[in-house]
Amino acid sequence: MLQLEPGMLIWTWVTFIALFLVLAKVAWKPLLAVVEEREQKISDSLRKAEEAQAEAQKLLDEQQAKFARAQEEIQKMLKESKELAEKMKEEIVEQARAEAEKIRLKAEADIQREKQAAMLELRKQVADMAILAASNLLQETLDPQKHRAMIDDYINQLDQVKKN
Repeated sequence: MLQLEPGMLIWTWVTFIALFLVLAKVAWKPLLAVVEEREQKISDSLRKAEEAQAEAQKLLDEQQAKFARAQEEIQKMLKESKELAEKMKEEIVEQARAEAEKIRLKAEADIQREKQAAMLELRKQVADMAILAASNLLQETLDPQKHRAMIDDYINQLDQVKKN
């Protein structure tokens, strides 16, 4: 079995304490400094990563806001374009209606002029016929049968002129 000797135990403790004191003076502070430096670097890296993530999120939010504004602008421009197209369509239709109305009014005026010209021509022909009938009456003797035949002939001639 294992026996413990008191002398060996004391020397082990003395060696341990001496080694501990030497290591504490020589190696402990540099080791702690390296560990603290490493800890600081890790902490700085984490902080920078968080800042970079926050910046990236901020940029993402800004880009999304810009995209949303661009979408709104596009929708607004599309709406304005549709409204403008509709307005232009209505103006074109209104112009076409106005032009059609002008053409209709001109046609009616032309028809009215032609009608008046035809009426003047008809009056002229009626006047000529009346003069011709009067001259025929004066040249012939008026008996009731001849007078009736002339009137009937004159009426028939007026009917023919109206039909033309």
